[in-house]
Amino acid sequence: MNRAPSGRSGSARIRHVIVSVIAALTCLGAGTAAGATQRETLPSLERVYVNPEPWPIADFVLTDHNGQERRFSSLRGQPVLVLFGFTHCPDVCPSTLLRLRALHGAQGGALRAAKIVMISVDGERDTPAALKAFLAPLSADFVGLTGAPSMTTTIAAQFSAVFFQEPAGKDGNYNVAHSGQIFVVDKRGRLRASFVDASIDDMAKVTAFLIQEPY
Repeated sequence: MNRAPSGRSGSARIRHVIVSVIAALTCLGAGTAAGATQRETLPSLERVYVNPEPWPIADFVLTDHNGQERRFSSLRGQPVLVLFGFTHCPDVCPSTLLRLRALHGAQGGALRAAKIVMISVDGERDTPAALKAFLAPLSADFVGLTGAPSMTTTIAAQFSAVFFQEPAGKDGNYNVAHSGQIFVVDKRGRLRASFVDASIDDMAKVTAFLIQEPY
């Protein structure tokens, strides 16, 4: 898999932007009672950014890695960890997915009750078959979703996810700069927090808490 020379700096740039945005959103709710309650509810851990208030995600439909239409709301009743990525990603996606696989294996496999979903930011190349081949060696439990780039952009905006396609190289290959941020959605389909390079142990604590929450 090839990558445009500017890809690494682009990914670092996106990571910096997203961390800043999340930190700003957290600060905005710091003085509210709802924000205080939410911070007391979810564990306060390093590199785990808790939303001041649960943020409902509007339902959407994409095509899954089996070629079937999948509504995001079909995942209700279980926590969902969402990653925006793509199959040609040379580093961020593979390393993040490996960490999510380790998370699924933590606590004796009890965390498999949480769904892992990768939403493609490269719908032009990421067909359902490509997603299936990419995710299969990692876990049969992982879900890949893909669709038209315009649709994915609208969906990503709900999560405050940021990504952009970099110019193609002479060989026609291109990189999509993005971060390895993981979005944490609860059983009711609300965005509760995000992990930005958080440890597997800390991600496990938050995930276990949300699994135990009543629906």
